[in-house]
Amino acid sequence: MIHSLQDWWSLAGVELDYADQPAALLAAETVSQIKEAPPTAAVTERVPEQAKIPVQDEPLPAAYPDFLEWLANGDSLIETSWSKQKVSPQGALEPEIMVISALPEKNRNGEVQLFNPDNQKLLEKMLAAIGCDSQQSYLANIAVSIPYDGRINEQHWPTFKNRLLHHIALVRPKRIICFGDLAAKILFGEDLLTARKNKQFINHSSSKTEAIVTFHPRILIERPLFKAEAWKDLQMLTRISAS
Repeated sequence: MIHSLQDWWSLAGVELDYADQPAALLAAETVSQIKEAPPTAAVTERVPEQAKIPVQDEPLPAAYPDFLEWLANGDSLIETSWSKQKVSPQGALEPEIMVISALPEKNRNGEVQLFNPDNQKLLEKMLAAIGCDSQQSYLANIAVSIPYDGRINEQHWPTFKNRLLHHIALVRPKRIICFGDLAAKILFGEDLLTARKNKQFINHSSSKTEAIVTFHPRILIERPLFKAEAWKDLQMLTRISAS
């Protein structure tokens, strides 16, 4: 545990020299600067209410194996018109942590994955810092393929949220980490900066699961100064070692 925390602080940049403004890393104004961070995925502008299509009625299988099969091969999914490349969630049921991001990613060979190798490596370090290893986690994207233009039409957000809540109920995680602006908007109806201010709670079936919203690993790699902010977000979760 000590080693993992030391590793995280190293990633967070504590060992680096910030000669210009030594106190700016965790100062209050740091959060206001984060507004310039690019969102995890582009989203469409809001359209007039009368222009919205009805929420798509997806037939959500009640059993977890059937649900996975439907995600992989169902012809009623919104993503069917996007791409033939789909990626399935992975991990054990009833995990300590369920990690949710909006869209899959492509690796350097163009293959679609839950997280590309660089982001996956940082994600594992983040989980280790709060006492969670890969055997205790479950990884999922809200959509199982990438739209051709990298955008999810806001008309589809209620359908994806309904599917995700059903997914969470089947997986039964103890805690949830939600990555990125688009995932926060779909799941909580708030942008990243608003949603990450406090611990969240997700109601599904008859259960309530604690959750936090933080920066996607891609953003943390692009802008290492945000790692200290992400560490503060992670600390809002109930520590696994204490459970």
